[in-house]
Amino acid sequence: MTAIEPPRRSAPRARSNPIAARESQDHVALLVDFENLVIAFDEDPRHEEGAIDLNPVVDFIEENFGGVIFRRAYADWSKRKFHRYQHELQDNGVEMIHVRRRTPQSKKNGADILLTADAVECLLLRPYISHFAIVSGDSDIGPLITKLKSHGKSVVVIGPDKGSTAAHVIELADRFKFYDDIVTPPPRRRSRGRGRGTGAAAPPRQRTPAEAIIAILEKAGEPLESALLKRELLGEAGFENFSEKALGFKNWTSYLNSIEQISVNRRGDLGIEVSLRS
Repeated sequence: MTAIEPPRRSAPRARSNPIAARESQDHVALLVDFENLVIAFDEDPRHEEGAIDLNPVVDFIEENFGGVIFRRAYADWSKRKFHRYQHELQDNGVEMIHVRRRTPQSKKNGADILLTADAVECLLLRPYISHFAIVSGDSDIGPLITKLKSHGKSVVVIGPDKGSTAAHVIELADRFKFYDDIVTPPPRRRSRGRGRGTGAAAPPRQRTPAEAIIAILEKAGEPLESALLKRELLGEAGFENFSEKALGFKNWTSYLNSIEQISVNRRGDLGIEVSLRS
């Protein structure tokens, strides 16, 4: 009697794993203790009221670590001093998490608690996030940094300033920067000269962004950090609303690489340096 062989099973097709595909890329969760940032700057006379800008921070993170796919900022948003920031945060896709003050007399809020809870949630539910960028100088985030690193995540901390950033937070972070090292104070407003005569001169030709960048580097006479260079460009007349994405570029660095007259080099101390080609 001839034995009947069982039908051979074809090898199962490899299914694409969306999570594995995401893990092959670098993704960043940005968590901002906004109240800590504002309080630090309120005590620093170098910063004007309402001068906090997260756009250069996001650009810096995306240029050096990966796409920022999770963005949250924590503060008591019912306070009037935070109202001026809300529209800009919404436009940049930052979810504002309201922090209720524990007691009317308390200066301490629960931002670090909510920030930590969201970080742990990302750790468990979004394993494809490879980096955590925390904007805060609060000493209470120390244990969170340790926990994230123990799970193989890279932690970038951006502190408000030296006086408002705990020393052990600087030591614990894989990478650390002060806010002012990324976002320089806004350029001084140019005083308008009084017009002379009645005849109006013909307006000069509008420079291209590349020409403006080259002029900034020539005036500086030395290489500039990428974030500082963009800040200077936004301070130039006619380029206040400049966006490299509107020109079809993924980020600021890719736009700089398209300019033949300049050289873009990554530095070892967490930054990108831009200089004129010799």
